[in-house]
Amino acid sequence: MAKFESGLFTSDDFLQISQVLYTPKQDEMLARRIFSIDSTYASYAREIGYDYYDRTGSAKIYAKGGGGKDIPFVGESGGRITQKVYDLVTGIRYSKAELQALEAKRALGKGPSIQLNMLRVDTARRYISEVENKLAFSGDTEYGIKGIFDDTFYNGTNLGVKENVAASGTGSGDAAKRLWPNKTSSLILDDLFKAVDTVEQDALFKARILVLDPKNFNRLRKPFTTTDSRTLLDWLNSNGLYFEQIIASRNMRLTNNGDTVNYFMVLDNSPEIVQLAITEDLNLGDPIVDIVGTTEIAVMESTGGIVLRHPAACYIGKGI
Repeated sequence: MAKFESGLFTSDDFLQISQVLYTPKQDEMLARRIFSIDSTYASYAREIGYDYYDRTGSAKIYAKGGGGKDIPFVGESGGRITQKVYDLVTGIRYSKAELQALEAKRALGKGPSIQLNMLRVDTARRYISEVENKLAFSGDTEYGIKGIFDDTFYNGTNLGVKENVAASGTGSGDAAKRLWPNKTSSLILDDLFKAVDTVEQDALFKARILVLDPKNFNRLRKPFTTTDSRTLLDWLNSNGLYFEQIIASRNMRLTNNGDTVNYFMVLDNSPEIVQLAITEDLNLGDPIVDIVGTTEIAVMESTGGIVLRHPAACYIGKGI
Protein backbone atom coordinates (compact mmCIF):
# COMPACT_ATOMS: atom_id res chain seq x y z
CA MET A 1 0.00 0.00 0.00
CA ALA A 2 1.42 3.38 -1.02
CA LYS A 3 2.29 5.93 1.62
CA PHE A 4 1.43 9.55 0.84
CA GLU A 5 2.94 12.72 2.32
CA SER A 6 -0.17 14.84 2.40
CA GLY A 7 0.28 18.60 2.27
CA LEU A 8 3.54 18.57 0.33
CA PHE A 9 4.08 19.80 -3.22
CA THR A 10 6.96 18.65 -5.38
CA SER A 11 9.10 21.01 -7.45
CA ASP A 12 7.25 19.73 -10.54
CA ASP A 13 3.94 20.79 -9.01
CA PHE A 14 5.16 24.33 -8.37
CA LEU A 15 6.74 24.50 -11.82
CA GLN A 16 3.40 23.75 -13.42
CA ILE A 17 1.57 26.17 -11.12
CA SER A 18 4.08 28.92 -11.96
CA GLN A 19 3.81 28.28 -15.68
CA VAL A 20 0.05 28.68 -15.54
CA LEU A 21 0.26 31.77 -13.33
CA TYR A 22 2.87 33.58 -15.42
CA THR A 23 1.36 32.78 -18.84
CA PRO A 24 -1.74 34.97 -19.01
CA LYS A 25 -4.08 34.87 -21.95
CA GLN A 26 -3.88 37.85 -24.27
CA ASP A 27 -7.43 39.03 -23.52
CA GLU A 28 -6.52 39.32 -19.82
CA MET A 29 -3.56 41.61 -20.53
CA LEU A 30 -5.61 44.44 -21.95
CA ALA A 31 -4.05 47.22 -19.88
CA ARG A 32 -0.59 45.92 -20.75
CA ARG A 33 -1.43 45.80 -24.46
CA ILE A 34 -2.29 49.50 -24.34
CA PHE A 35 0.04 50.89 -21.68
CA SER A 36 3.71 50.00 -21.39
CA ILE A 37 4.93 48.96 -17.95
CA ASP A 38 6.98 51.29 -15.77
CA SER A 39 8.84 49.00 -13.37
CA THR A 40 11.55 51.45 -12.36
CA TYR A 41 10.07 52.05 -8.91
CA ALA A 42 11.42 50.10 -5.95
CA SER A 43 9.45 46.96 -5.11
CA TYR A 44 9.06 48.14 -1.51
CA ALA A 45 7.73 51.59 -2.48
CA ARG A 46 4.36 52.47 -0.96
CA GLU A 47 4.07 55.69 -2.96
CA ILE A 48 5.24 56.72 -6.41
CA GLY A 49 5.74 60.17 -7.87
CA TYR A 50 6.23 61.59 -11.33
CA ASP A 51 6.67 65.03 -12.85
CA TYR A 52 4.64 66.58 -15.61
CA TYR A 53 5.57 69.75 -17.44
CA ASP A 54 4.90 72.02 -20.39
CA ARG A 55 7.61 73.98 -22.14
CA THR A 56 7.44 77.75 -21.76
CA GLY A 57 9.26 80.67 -23.36
CA SER A 58 9.96 81.84 -26.88
CA ALA A 59 12.64 83.03 -29.26
CA LYS A 60 12.79 86.40 -30.98
CA ILE A 61 14.82 88.47 -33.36
CA TYR A 62 17.61 90.17 -31.44
CA ALA A 63 18.18 93.73 -32.59
CA LYS A 64 21.69 95.14 -32.66
CA GLY A 65 22.39 97.12 -29.57
CA GLY A 66 19.94 95.12 -27.49
CA GLY A 67 20.67 94.15 -23.90
CA GLY A 68 20.27 91.06 -21.77
CA LYS A 69 16.82 92.18 -20.69
CA ASP A 70 15.67 91.76 -24.30
CA ILE A 71 16.41 88.02 -24.39
CA PRO A 72 13.47 85.68 -23.73
CA PHE A 73 14.31 82.60 -21.67
CA VAL A 74 12.85 79.13 -21.96
CA GLY A 75 11.66 77.11 -19.00
CA GLU A 76 9.06 74.65 -17.83
CA SER A 77 5.77 74.87 -16.00
CA GLY A 78 4.15 71.89 -14.38
CA GLY A 79 4.22 70.03 -11.12
CA ARG A 80 4.60 66.71 -9.40
CA ILE A 81 1.97 64.03 -8.88
CA THR A 82 2.18 61.38 -6.19
CA GLN A 83 0.14 58.20 -6.04
CA LYS A 84 -0.10 55.46 -3.48
CA VAL A 85 0.90 51.88 -4.29
CA TYR A 86 -1.72 49.20 -3.69
CA ASP A 87 -1.42 45.45 -3.39
CA LEU A 88 -3.74 43.28 -5.47
CA VAL A 89 -4.16 39.92 -3.81
CA THR A 90 -6.08 36.66 -4.05
CA GLY A 91 -5.36 33.17 -2.79
CA ILE A 92 -5.29 29.51 -3.78
CA ARG A 93 -6.31 26.84 -1.27
CA TYR A 94 -5.91 23.05 -1.44
CA SER A 95 -7.49 20.77 1.14
CA LYS A 96 -5.76 17.71 2.59
CA ALA A 97 -8.06 15.43 0.58
CA GLU A 98 -7.18 17.22 -2.66
CA LEU A 99 -3.48 16.89 -1.95
CA GLN A 100 -3.91 13.22 -1.19
CA ALA A 101 -5.61 12.81 -4.56
CA LEU A 102 -2.69 14.69 -6.13
CA GLU A 103 -0.18 12.29 -4.61
CA ALA A 104 -2.31 9.28 -5.54
CA LYS A 105 -2.22 10.31 -9.19
CA ARG A 106 1.53 10.77 -8.97
CA ALA A 107 1.97 7.34 -7.41
CA LEU A 108 -0.10 5.79 -10.19
CA GLY A 109 2.06 7.47 -12.84
CA LYS A 110 -0.63 9.88 -14.00
CA GLY A 111 1.34 13.06 -13.63
CA PRO A 112 2.18 15.65 -10.97
CA SER A 113 -0.97 17.71 -11.13
CA ILE A 114 -4.76 17.59 -11.22
CA GLN A 115 -6.94 19.81 -13.36
CA LEU A 116 -8.46 21.46 -10.29
CA ASN A 117 -5.03 22.80 -9.28
CA MET A 118 -4.45 24.44 -12.64
CA LEU A 119 -8.00 25.77 -12.81
CA ARG A 120 -7.57 27.61 -9.51
CA VAL A 121 -4.25 29.10 -10.58
CA ASP A 122 -5.79 30.20 -13.88
CA THR A 123 -8.72 31.76 -11.98
CA ALA A 124 -6.41 33.59 -9.54
CA ARG A 125 -4.37 35.06 -12.37
CA ARG A 126 -7.51 36.17 -14.21
CA TYR A 127 -8.97 37.88 -11.14
CA ILE A 128 -5.75 39.82 -10.54
CA SER A 129 -5.69 40.86 -14.20
CA GLU A 130 -9.30 42.04 -14.03
CA VAL A 131 -8.53 44.29 -11.05
CA GLU A 132 -5.40 45.60 -12.80
CA ASN A 133 -7.45 46.48 -15.88
CA LYS A 134 -10.17 48.15 -13.80
CA LEU A 135 -7.66 50.34 -11.96
CA ALA A 136 -5.92 51.31 -15.20
CA PHE A 137 -9.16 52.45 -16.85
CA SER A 138 -11.75 53.36 -14.21
CA GLY A 139 -9.66 53.59 -11.05
CA ASP A 140 -11.27 53.07 -7.65
CA THR A 141 -13.05 55.86 -5.81
CA GLU A 142 -12.95 54.06 -2.46
CA TYR A 143 -9.14 54.06 -2.47
CA GLY A 144 -8.70 57.27 -4.44
CA ILE A 145 -7.04 55.56 -7.41
CA LYS A 146 -7.34 57.48 -10.70
CA GLY A 147 -7.79 55.55 -13.93
CA ILE A 148 -7.37 57.05 -17.37
CA PHE A 149 -11.13 57.80 -17.47
CA ASP A 150 -10.90 60.12 -14.44
CA ASP A 151 -12.55 63.47 -15.16
CA THR A 152 -9.67 65.46 -13.63
CA PHE A 153 -7.51 64.56 -16.65
CA TYR A 154 -9.89 66.28 -19.07
CA ASN A 155 -11.46 69.56 -20.17
CA GLY A 156 -9.00 72.20 -19.04
CA THR A 157 -5.76 73.89 -20.04
CA ASN A 158 -3.25 71.31 -21.32
CA LEU A 159 -5.68 68.52 -20.49
CA GLY A 160 -7.38 65.95 -22.66
CA VAL A 161 -10.90 66.01 -24.07
CA LYS A 162 -13.78 63.87 -22.82
CA GLU A 163 -17.04 64.77 -24.52
CA ASN A 164 -20.25 63.51 -26.09
CA VAL A 165 -19.93 62.52 -29.73
CA ALA A 166 -22.03 64.37 -32.26
CA ALA A 167 -25.79 63.69 -32.23
CA SER A 168 -25.77 63.19 -36.00
CA GLY A 169 -27.51 59.83 -36.42
CA THR A 170 -31.14 58.79 -36.48
CA GLY A 171 -33.49 58.28 -33.55
CA SER A 172 -35.60 60.25 -31.12
CA GLY A 173 -33.45 62.37 -28.87
CA ASP A 174 -29.75 63.21 -28.80
CA ALA A 175 -28.78 60.06 -26.87
CA ALA A 176 -30.14 57.83 -29.64
CA LYS A 177 -28.57 59.99 -32.35
CA ARG A 178 -25.11 59.53 -30.76
CA LEU A 179 -25.25 55.73 -30.92
CA TRP A 180 -23.05 54.22 -33.62
CA PRO A 181 -25.67 51.59 -34.56
CA ASN A 182 -27.83 54.57 -35.59
CA LYS A 183 -25.07 56.20 -37.66
CA THR A 184 -23.77 55.61 -41.15
CA SER A 185 -20.14 54.65 -41.67
CA SER A 186 -19.39 58.20 -42.80
CA LEU A 187 -20.82 59.64 -39.58
CA ILE A 188 -18.80 57.21 -37.48
CA LEU A 189 -15.70 58.34 -39.37
CA ASP A 190 -16.60 61.93 -38.52
CA ASP A 191 -16.50 61.00 -34.82
CA LEU A 192 -13.13 59.30 -35.26
CA PHE A 193 -11.71 62.18 -37.30
CA LYS A 194 -12.74 64.58 -34.53
CA ALA A 195 -10.84 62.47 -32.00
CA VAL A 196 -7.71 62.20 -34.14
CA ASP A 197 -7.78 65.91 -34.96
CA THR A 198 -8.05 66.75 -31.26
CA VAL A 199 -5.11 64.56 -30.23
CA GLU A 200 -2.91 65.69 -33.13
CA GLN A 201 -3.96 69.35 -33.30
CA ASP A 202 -0.60 70.77 -32.19
CA ALA A 203 1.53 68.07 -33.86
CA LEU A 204 2.87 67.08 -30.43
CA PHE A 205 1.12 63.72 -30.20
CA LYS A 206 0.16 60.90 -32.55
CA ALA A 207 -3.22 59.14 -32.48
CA ARG A 208 -1.70 55.66 -32.19
CA ILE A 209 -4.47 53.57 -30.73
CA LEU A 210 -8.25 53.27 -30.87
CA VAL A 211 -10.04 51.42 -28.06
CA LEU A 212 -13.78 50.76 -28.10
CA ASP A 213 -16.34 48.35 -26.67
CA PRO A 214 -16.74 44.93 -28.34
CA LYS A 215 -20.19 45.67 -29.81
CA ASN A 216 -19.02 48.81 -31.59
CA PHE A 217 -15.77 47.12 -32.61
CA ASN A 218 -17.96 44.63 -34.47
CA ARG A 219 -19.83 47.57 -36.01
CA LEU A 220 -16.56 48.39 -37.82
CA ARG A 221 -16.86 45.05 -39.64
CA LYS A 222 -20.02 46.04 -41.50
CA PRO A 223 -19.75 47.04 -45.18
CA PHE A 224 -19.00 50.69 -45.70
CA THR A 225 -22.09 51.19 -47.85
CA THR A 226 -24.53 48.98 -49.75
CA THR A 227 -22.40 49.49 -52.87
CA ASP A 228 -18.97 49.33 -51.20
CA SER A 229 -18.11 45.93 -49.71
CA ARG A 230 -15.12 47.26 -47.78
CA THR A 231 -15.66 47.35 -44.04
CA LEU A 232 -14.93 50.34 -41.86
CA LEU A 233 -12.09 48.29 -40.39
CA ASP A 234 -10.65 47.81 -43.89
CA TRP A 235 -10.99 51.50 -44.59
CA LEU A 236 -9.30 52.54 -41.35
CA ASN A 237 -6.37 50.24 -42.02
CA SER A 238 -5.86 51.06 -45.68
CA ASN A 239 -7.31 54.46 -46.54
CA GLY A 240 -6.90 56.75 -43.59
CA LEU A 241 -6.35 57.37 -39.87
CA TYR A 242 -3.92 54.41 -39.73
CA PHE A 243 -4.21 53.49 -36.07
CA GLU A 244 -1.33 51.29 -34.98
CA GLN A 245 -3.78 49.28 -32.86
CA ILE A 246 -7.57 48.91 -32.79
CA ILE A 247 -8.62 47.06 -29.66
CA ALA A 248 -11.97 45.87 -28.30
CA SER A 249 -12.31 46.23 -24.54
CA ARG A 250 -15.12 45.52 -22.10
CA ASN A 251 -13.74 48.38 -20.00
CA MET A 252 -15.28 50.82 -22.49
CA ARG A 253 -18.80 49.54 -21.79
CA LEU A 254 -21.13 51.63 -19.64
CA THR A 255 -21.37 48.68 -17.21
CA ASN A 256 -17.62 48.87 -16.58
CA ASN A 257 -16.51 52.47 -17.17
CA GLY A 258 -18.39 54.07 -14.27
CA ASP A 259 -20.61 56.14 -16.58
CA THR A 260 -24.04 55.70 -18.16
CA VAL A 261 -22.86 55.49 -21.80
CA ASN A 262 -20.27 53.58 -23.85
CA TYR A 263 -16.89 55.15 -24.65
CA PHE A 264 -14.29 55.06 -27.35
CA MET A 265 -10.77 56.31 -26.73
CA VAL A 266 -8.07 57.60 -29.07
CA LEU A 267 -4.67 57.86 -27.42
CA ASP A 268 -0.99 58.39 -27.98
CA ASN A 269 0.26 55.57 -25.79
CA SER A 270 3.97 56.28 -26.13
CA PRO A 271 5.86 55.43 -22.89
CA GLU A 272 6.83 59.05 -22.27
CA ILE A 273 3.13 59.97 -22.26
CA VAL A 274 1.39 57.19 -20.35
CA GLN A 275 2.45 54.03 -18.51
CA LEU A 276 1.16 51.54 -15.98
CA ALA A 277 3.27 51.58 -12.80
CA ILE A 278 4.00 48.07 -11.51
CA THR A 279 6.28 48.04 -8.47
CA GLU A 280 6.09 44.28 -8.03
CA ASP A 281 4.73 42.07 -10.76
CA LEU A 282 2.46 39.07 -10.32
CA ASN A 283 4.08 36.56 -8.00
CA LEU A 284 3.32 33.38 -6.10
CA GLY A 285 3.80 33.43 -2.34
CA ASP A 286 5.24 30.66 -0.18
CA PRO A 287 2.77 27.88 0.65
CA ILE A 288 1.39 27.87 4.19
CA VAL A 289 0.09 24.60 5.66
CA ASP A 290 -2.32 24.84 8.60
CA ILE A 291 -2.91 22.39 11.44
CA VAL A 292 -5.33 20.19 9.46
CA GLY A 293 -3.15 19.99 6.36
CA THR A 294 -4.81 22.66 4.21
CA THR A 295 -2.32 24.48 1.98
CA GLU A 296 -2.82 28.15 1.12
CA ILE A 297 -0.81 30.21 -1.36
CA ALA A 298 -1.15 33.97 -1.89
CA VAL A 299 -1.03 35.49 -5.38
CA MET A 300 -0.05 39.18 -5.31
CA GLU A 301 0.87 42.17 -7.41
CA SER A 302 1.69 45.76 -6.43
CA THR A 303 0.71 48.69 -8.64
CA GLY A 304 0.74 52.47 -8.52
CA GLY A 305 -1.86 52.71 -11.27
CA ILE A 306 -1.77 54.87 -14.37
CA VAL A 307 1.02 57.40 -14.87
CA LEU A 308 -0.47 59.94 -17.32
CA ARG A 309 2.13 62.63 -17.96
CA HIS A 310 0.33 64.34 -20.86
CA PRO A 311 -3.47 64.09 -20.65
CA ALA A 312 -3.76 66.16 -23.85
CA ALA A 313 -2.70 63.04 -25.75
CA CYS A 314 -6.02 61.36 -24.93
CA TYR A 315 -9.52 61.83 -26.33
CA ILE A 316 -12.61 60.03 -25.03
CA GLY A 317 -15.82 60.05 -27.03
CA LYS A 318 -18.99 59.34 -25.05
CA GLY A 319 -22.34 57.98 -26.06
CA ILE A 320 -21.56 55.56 -28.88
